[in-house]
Amino acid sequence: MKTIEELRSSIVDMNYIIEDMIRENGLYCLLGEAKVGKSAMALQIANSICNGIPFLDLKTNKTPVLYLSTEMNPTETISRINLMNCKLNSNDFFYTYPEENSTQLSIIKVEKEIMNFSENHNGKLVFIDMFNGINFGYNYDLNNYQDMSQNIFPQIRNLCNKYNVSIILVHHLNRKGKSLGSTAIDTCVDGKIALRQDDNIKSTFYLKYESRDYPSKEYILKRDSHLILTIDEDTEDKLNDNLIQFLKYAINKQEFTFKISEMISKLNLNITPPVFGKLLANNKDELEKLGLTIKSKRTATDRIYTAIYKEPILESNSFEEEWL
Repeated sequence: MKTIEELRSSIVDMNYIIEDMIRENGLYCLLGEAKVGKSAMALQIANSICNGIPFLDLKTNKTPVLYLSTEMNPTETISRINLMNCKLNSNDFFYTYPEENSTQLSIIKVEKEIMNFSENHNGKLVFIDMFNGINFGYNYDLNNYQDMSQNIFPQIRNLCNKYNVSIILVHHLNRKGKSLGSTAIDTCVDGKIALRQDDNIKSTFYLKYESRDYPSKEYILKRDSHLILTIDEDTEDKLNDNLIQFLKYAINKQEFTFKISEMISKLNLNITPPVFGKLLANNKDELEKLGLTIKSKRTATDRIYTAIYKEPILESNSFEEEWL
């Protein structure tokens, strides 16, 4: 039994790999739909960590990175690294892939590589791309809670603890925006980084971060021709699918009041309240050009929005004249 003073004095500062996102000796998932760019984002994170440069404006602690890939072969990996202009060298970046004619890494092979990485290179961060590319030596059901919580994830967690590394598992999102498989995947990790591409503007992405150690974060990102993601500071002139759905609703209703969370639920929008609120604020002028005016006021408990839609006046009547 400890007093509150003894408890406070026993706290050890938590060292981070990415400030407020990835801590040392942690287990994380990097999630996304197929072909969304999960591997490219993993390599971008690796490049930031290897060089000690910020990732999405977050500080990093420089450390070697081990990349275990079952998705990309060496040729594909080097091609991707060159396209992204990653500055990786032999002292900081280490790579492993399955034996020829195989698409999986055995858990035994994974442990050997992590042991060598930790003991000989003092590395702190490991990517496993993809999670389903690990062969645990027996059949398991990805959708079975007991399999995942009592058999699979304890083995991976043991590697984190045994070799003092953080592991980021690259994995798929399901149609509901959750980790593909059992809910145990979400409960067994320390944090999740979920990446989603805008349905209409393919260069725009949404990143949602949730963790038990750090505050949640949400970003609107843009991706350049080199597959590098950066924070999109200017979202004016960009109406994503959520705003388009909201605009259609406004055209039908003409005038109405709403709260952000209620509107997201009513329209089943694939976005969180803070990000949707930011989208409305950043796209205020563009929405007004389309005929939708939005005002807000704060009550004691909520922020209430009023929306009024009026058919916009065309700058020229030439379109109307064509139909006369």
